[in-house]
Amino acid sequence: MTVDDELSRALAELSSTLTPQPDPYGRARARYRRSRQRRLGGLVLVLAVSVGSTAFALASPGRTTQPLPADPTESVAPVMAWSDRLLQSPPRGAVAGDSDYVRQLSEQLLAAQRRGEFSRLTVPVSGVKVLFADDVDGQRVALAAFVRNQPDPGTGWPSAAVWLVADKGASAHELASTAAVRGVSDALEPYESLAVDGPQAAHVAVAPAGCVFLSSSLPDGNTFRWVPEPTGSYLIRTARTQRPEWWRVDCGGVTRQITPGPGSLASTPITDAQLATAMSRVRGSVEQQRARQLVYQCAQSEGYRLTALPSVVWGGHVAGLPTWLTDESSNAGEPSVEDGQVTVLAAPTVGGDWIGEVSIAPDQPRSDGVLGTGTSFTTTADPTDPASVLAVPIGVETGGSEGQQLLLVVTPAAATTARVLRDGQEVARSAVSGSGTAMQVPRPTAGLVVEALDASGRTIASGQVAKQGAQRTTETNTWNQE
Repeated sequence: MTVDDELSRALAELSSTLTPQPDPYGRARARYRRSRQRRLGGLVLVLAVSVGSTAFALASPGRTTQPLPADPTESVAPVMAWSDRLLQSPPRGAVAGDSDYVRQLSEQLLAAQRRGEFSRLTVPVSGVKVLFADDVDGQRVALAAFVRNQPDPGTGWPSAAVWLVADKGASAHELASTAAVRGVSDALEPYESLAVDGPQAAHVAVAPAGCVFLSSSLPDGNTFRWVPEPTGSYLIRTARTQRPEWWRVDCGGVTRQITPGPGSLASTPITDAQLATAMSRVRGSVEQQRARQLVYQCAQSEGYRLTALPSVVWGGHVAGLPTWLTDESSNAGEPSVEDGQVTVLAAPTVGGDWIGEVSIAPDQPRSDGVLGTGTSFTTTADPTDPASVLAVPIGVETGGSEGQQLLLVVTPAAATTARVLRDGQEVARSAVSGSGTAMQVPRPTAGLVVEALDASGRTIASGQVAKQGAQRTTETNTWNQE
């Protein structure tokens, strides 16, 4: 494997763990995400590479919950209740039908934890409950819940969770070893899942007993064709059975979760033909190898949310880009700026919207080892149309009514000027070069209209500012509702 291939894989892996903006399903949901799905504000860390090597700074496999909400109206009680239903569920899976094996595995795990063999799970526990155990192709996979003596003082969670993977037919002793640990969480969530990569790739998802998994092939728009899974409250996919699909979990006739299945439209590195299609409507200037890597990265991170591979919308050099990485840093005064090469990608999604990514490669190496930053956006119009205008906020948009916001604007090739209007009045104007410009506009950007003008001053295209963040309008997560 070449360095470029390793870079592409690392970019895709890390990109899948990043969430640039709070998602539309409520702040409560964010408290139950895996720690590697970090919320980083408008700009996100993309990749850190150690100089002179191919070592990549990737996220850890653990998961951490956030503290209980201070707002009493933002209750976590429903999630806790569903988590307890999962804890009280009988073990699922073919191997879990062997009660002696389940008992031995529970005893072995409890003993190993009390000996301090699980470094991420050191608090006193009163017992271990095996929730799933089965042989999936050539591997034995299990999910176990560790019941704390006292709920976690910071989060209130009473149980932690551990996923285990060993060879098919492994004994309880082998499966309970530290070498078998594939994921540790400080909270047992209502919906638990594990992806196993490699030649024996597998994906297992488990919900509380009484819930039902359904699956649908990749939909046309929003037209899903749901079919109940024969396994009921759990689901297994292997390298042979994985397909482009979405999953749904119903509990008591209520849909609790809709999510894309594992995989993507770019399961192998992007081919020359796919790259040519992705670059067929590009504006500005983009180096092909960088475009290939970014298309692959975006396709892998978004998976089956996309209905087509991403297209390269625009590329160019931009000066004065903000360098902050988190919301908190924006409160410490004006951010520093840097110059860099910017590449914009976009792709159509299930549900009909378009989502995109703005990737920024700084001109100068950064002292913190960050190779690039970026932000995501959502728009209803096709941003790949060469005759269209695309405007994306860059950096943290606070939503306040004061201050300036950097806006990246992509225009038709004939445009020489971009101007921004609010309520019909011009509030900003900038010269366009190479079908793009970066300009300061007054906050908030919602409601702004961006126009592209040709050399005669005629408006040749117009559009509204895209929303920051990749909005997940089709996905559903309602475990935090009664």
